[in-house]
Amino acid sequence: MGHIRGQGQHSAVPTPRARLLTVIACAMVLAVALGLGIWLGTSQQHARLASTSQAQQKTSGTSPSELNKSQSAPTPVAEHHGNSPDCPDQDCIALLVNGDLLFHAGLWNQFRGANINATDGTAFNFDPLFEPMKQYIQASDIAVCNFETPISQRGGPYSAYPVFNVPPEVADAARNVGYTACTHATNHSWDQGADGIARLWDTLEADGIAQTGSYKTEEDSLKPLVIDSPTGGGKLGLISGTVSLNGQVADADWRVDRLRDTDDPHHESDIQRAVDKANKAREQGADIVAIAMHSVVEYIDYADSWQVTEAHELADTGAFDVIYGAGCHCAQPIENYNGTWIIYGLGNAVTENASAETIVNNQGVTARIQFAGKKGVKGSWRVNRIDWLPTANQQQGTYRWCPISSDHPIGTCWSESQDAQVRQRIWNVIYSMGADQNVVREWNLTEEHAAQSNN
Repeated sequence: MGHIRGQGQHSAVPTPRARLLTVIACAMVLAVALGLGIWLGTSQQHARLASTSQAQQKTSGTSPSELNKSQSAPTPVAEHHGNSPDCPDQDCIALLVNGDLLFHAGLWNQFRGANINATDGTAFNFDPLFEPMKQYIQASDIAVCNFETPISQRGGPYSAYPVFNVPPEVADAARNVGYTACTHATNHSWDQGADGIARLWDTLEADGIAQTGSYKTEEDSLKPLVIDSPTGGGKLGLISGTVSLNGQVADADWRVDRLRDTDDPHHESDIQRAVDKANKAREQGADIVAIAMHSVVEYIDYADSWQVTEAHELADTGAFDVIYGAGCHCAQPIENYNGTWIIYGLGNAVTENASAETIVNNQGVTARIQFAGKKGVKGSWRVNRIDWLPTANQQQGTYRWCPISSDHPIGTCWSESQDAQVRQRIWNVIYSMGADQNVVREWNLTEEHAAQSNN
């Protein structure tokens, strides 16, 4: 019994080896517990991060790989091709221009209302005269008309050649068909003096049409016209000038933008004034600058000496991207002069019938000039396409702007044979100064729409 008790007493007292093993075991248990705690804490943190990431992904709709891609991908460059049919660059502006709005009594009386002395805008309704033009304006970004004459007050009195005072409802119709702006530096600008200029200015302004050419104030005369493309493609600066005021003298030289002939003492200052306006337009953000020249030698199918000399001198300044003209009441050539495109004469947009001797008066050209470049980047812009369309002043005996196109969008204008003859004549005139047919093309809107729908 004593032996057994002695063994029991001996086993209750740990040996040094047993104590060492116990310490090691406790350390191992402690290490495992500590590791397990760290693992559990890390797992919870990862879970919280994953939960947050998933919530963010649900909000943004992107995966981590997509986020990484978006962080590394460059911001895409916004393009503004507008209504240009084949814009070859980041941005484009399609500018539509055509010839004189030339109204005689024989034309305006076709569109009279019940009371031609009405002052509420109902004395005349010229919308049907312009209506077929709308589809071509809608295929452009900016459309510019040329107001050949001053306008009367609402209700008249009216007068025609040689001193014009035409119904103001013409401006209303210009608005309704979609013109963005109008120029009005012409040989008839001073027909009604400062009052006539003020009436035209105020009426166009009330109709929401931008304008340049003749002015109510000297301050206005110094401001360039800069137009934003409604499709975001850039800004257009628009300048104008006329060679003549039909021998009249305005009360101040700033009243009407001039481009007088080389033998006139004001010639150089006129050129410089146009260039200064172009430069101001660029300072105000214009990407391109166009200038409208108004001539006075009538019914010719070539550019006269003033037109050629003046256009080339303007082109040599480097201030203008395109030069175009009206005033001759005739279609004239298109030329590329040292890299600058010049459309010498657009004829009449709308007008009364003229006699057989001056039958070209009844014809015109509408042109869409396509500019391509990068908005806000100087030196990137150029004319890369000009579409031209021959037009008539009547359709089947009714005064109506009428496109003489091979696709006959509104039918024949005069007759199949006369339309074909006029179309060919204007074709010959357009290319008579060597215009590149890869750039200068006859405008067929039906083919254009078909090509766009197939793309």
